[in-house]
Amino acid sequence: MGLIPQHTDSHSFSWVVLALGSAALFELSRESAVPLVDQIAERITKLVHHGQLPAGARLPSIRKLARLVAASPFTVVDAYDRLVARGVIESRAGRGFFVARRRPTAPLAAIEALPDPGADALALARVALSQSTELIAAGSGFLPENWFLEAAPGGVLMRLSRGRHGQAWLPCPPQGLPELREQIAARLVQHGIAAGAANITTTFGASQAFDLLARILLGPGDAVLVEDPGYFVLFEQLRAHHVQLIPVPRRADGPDLEALEAACRAHRPRAFFMQTLLHNPTGGNADPASCHRVLSLAEQYGFAVVEDDVYGDLYDGPAVRLAQIDGLRHVIYVGSYSKLIGPALRVGFVAADPALVSRIVERKVLSVLSGSALLESFVSEVLDSGRYKRHVDQIRMRLARMRSAARQALESAGIEFESAAGEGIFLWGRVPESVPVTELVRRAREQSILLARGSLFSPSQGCGQWLRFNVAHSASAPLVRFLSESVRAAA
Repeated sequence: MGLIPQHTDSHSFSWVVLALGSAALFELSRESAVPLVDQIAERITKLVHHGQLPAGARLPSIRKLARLVAASPFTVVDAYDRLVARGVIESRAGRGFFVARRRPTAPLAAIEALPDPGADALALARVALSQSTELIAAGSGFLPENWFLEAAPGGVLMRLSRGRHGQAWLPCPPQGLPELREQIAARLVQHGIAAGAANITTTFGASQAFDLLARILLGPGDAVLVEDPGYFVLFEQLRAHHVQLIPVPRRADGPDLEALEAACRAHRPRAFFMQTLLHNPTGGNADPASCHRVLSLAEQYGFAVVEDDVYGDLYDGPAVRLAQIDGLRHVIYVGSYSKLIGPALRVGFVAADPALVSRIVERKVLSVLSGSALLESFVSEVLDSGRYKRHVDQIRMRLARMRSAARQALESAGIEFESAAGEGIFLWGRVPESVPVTELVRRAREQSILLARGSLFSPSQGCGQWLRFNVAHSASAPLVRFLSESVRAAA
């Protein structure tokens, strides 16, 4: 149905809904998965934006529009309320609803003058977190949006409001929701990590966990061991605390043990941040011998080991973790559900000695008071329902298939990989020496392709010819074509 104007005077319009003539403009679909309220709001928004409903135009009454689109008046009320909240229309007491007058916006010149997002680590993080559906997110650290739907169906929120999770709408205890901490502890025990709820505190994702630990464990000028390559956001967080980053080369089977021992002797580090399983960006896993040697050096030189295991649930088969061997004496274990249940669920955790957990909670209170009971209840419901295990198993199988397809496609484009296949989300590939990587990444962005250059993952600014690829996004034909043409042109 179309909304057609009829002039009443030179200053205003009255509007009637016609069932014939231009019905396509306001046609609703009963078969669509999109609710009618959303369809009504979308149609009116488009009519406003396309100029078919100018500012000041009066909309049909609630009952009139409900009758003409064969919907409930409550549905129309909901649609109008949403449009008022979005500033598309406005309500005038006793008169009805009218198209809102647009407010002045920033001049186009000012928008065009915004600085380029840049090519540093923070720029990569900002772009990866954007919601653009047109971006080929080959360098992103996130899984595709539609992969999260099975683990977190919309009905979970309804159950939270009506069921046993009534605390979802109340303040969250600073250490975290007790039920969720019990569930996390039980899962750690399944991994062979001796932990109870007293060993657990929740955080806003792993990123807050790293920041809180840096505030507690480190001071300006302290030597901190990090893997090279390793997690680029962590490096920026640590630099913000004015510590000295000491790179330790990462091999396929774990850190370079000779380089690690030499760094311990030379710098007497305060901490070592390490990923044991499904390493970001290489996809490798530390073997048991490497894990034991790391813990032996931690004992000898007195430094803490922060084990980053945010992807560990994707590991297939028996695994050896540092916290499993150490029993949380020297190891501080960090996990997260943001990567696998959904990035909007900023729920991570730290498992550590209870005395350290108490200090973390103090810092957490000073920075954010507490976590979100709603988000933590959501994760608790997903874990309790059994969906999480099925979801992770499905993701693991998908990644295995897509990893093979992505590697084959990228190799056909001229990207080189080490012989080890690796596992998980990431592929670590090298472009030929003739290819200028910084220019490659810039040109890719111009074509809506996100690439992550290897030097961002290297605290020593090495890995210049490497790129990190997300296997879920890297078999894309436009990406492969762009890389093939770029490699050929450079050669």
